[in-house]
Amino acid sequence: MGRFEAKTSSKGQATIPIEVRKALGLPPGGSVQFVVDDNGKVSIVAKKSGLQHLRGIFGKPSEPVDIEEAIMETIAEKTDLSRSGRE
Repeated sequence: MGRFEAKTSSKGQATIPIEVRKALGLPPGGSVQFVVDDNGKVSIVAKKSGLQHLRGIFGKPSEPVDIEEAIMETIAEKTDLSRSGRE
């Protein structure tokens, strides 16, 4: 791909080069995340605003999922947990 350079301002700000913005698919006003691994290597990742990038991450469900039912079950579980914590 290549290496691209940017200088930091006195406030620690840097302009992301256009080539990098294009590679990330970063729109104007978009957000990035800086990921630092244990060896000090830094990666820049475009923060996604929608949920489309999560599609398929958990595999295909064996049967259709009723979202409203799943939400109600979660609320019931959370309510039961918070009530048992008060007693």
